[in-house]
Amino acid sequence: MLHVLYGPDEFRASEALRALRASLDTDGSLASNTTTIPGRNLSPNELIQHASALPFLAPARVVIVENLLTSLGNRRGLVDAWQPFLDFLPSMPESNHVVLLESPRKRDDRDSPVGRSSLLSALKQRPNVTVTEFQELKTWARGGPSEVAQWLQDRAVRRGISIEPRAIEALADTVGANLRALAAELEKLATYANGRTVTAEDVRVLTPVVREERVFDLVDAIVEGHASNALKILRRMLDDGSETPGHVQLLVARQLRQLVRATEILEGRGTQDDVASTLSVRGFPLTKLMRQARATHRGAVEAALRAVEATDHSIKTGKLSDELAIELLVVQLASLAPRHARRR
Repeated sequence: MLHVLYGPDEFRASEALRALRASLDTDGSLASNTTTIPGRNLSPNELIQHASALPFLAPARVVIVENLLTSLGNRRGLVDAWQPFLDFLPSMPESNHVVLLESPRKRDDRDSPVGRSSLLSALKQRPNVTVTEFQELKTWARGGPSEVAQWLQDRAVRRGISIEPRAIEALADTVGANLRALAAELEKLATYANGRTVTAEDVRVLTPVVREERVFDLVDAIVEGHASNALKILRRMLDDGSETPGHVQLLVARQLRQLVRATEILEGRGTQDDVASTLSVRGFPLTKLMRQARATHRGAVEAALRAVEATDHSIKTGKLSDELAIELLVVQLASLAPRHARRR
């Protein structure tokens, strides 16, 4: 049997592979009968050799080929070159399973070359071939739960985790479609709840992405020159004990440094992809960073970063208490926002 797993959602693809291996490992011998090989420079005859080798004292054998279709592309004569393997497929031993695992080139690569592969089209015509595309789940929906929220609910049921709908919505809204992170957060929340139902308050307290979102909201208000909103967000963070003044200052400084680089790239006529690759950010953090970068300019952000450094010096020399210093800093940073941003 040949299995093709591809698409931008590498987490569900990896889980599908794990499930396949679990279903085949009936006697615990599959680990010693599993071979993983890179697809780059792999020839049809080499793959046939791997796929035709019988399992050793076991009922099944798995051959995992990483990124074969991705590396082959869609060059002319591809199907003809791989015809020997296509001809071999019907006679492949029933005990053997070949998995073509195609990882996305990057997390935001939705236009995968695998889907356009002529070799994939030829493979689909064979009776003992299954092809599964894993598209990224949607974080929005009309009149019901989003695909991400439904996935979370289904996973919680399978794992025996009780979680309230508002907690699922909070996780889906803040973490987004990063299923690997969602799965990890769900397990952490279940451990914290220790048998009781996971609540939205648990998500707020434990999930780092929620805390990161609040810092983004704070920087949003600062960049847009909304001092009163920024102070309200800051006070909530300090009053509920989720952050300390020193850590807020550290997080704001980190975000401002990211903003300096982002504004520099955009002012040099770079694109969102350039920002993403240079700063290694994706998903929700990238969306918020781009919004902030477009609302300001490099000079304003550099001035804000210098103000943070001056505040840090005032705290360390005892001129100001840390809580008063961070409040004064927020007001000062908001005053540095460009005028066009303040009118938004």
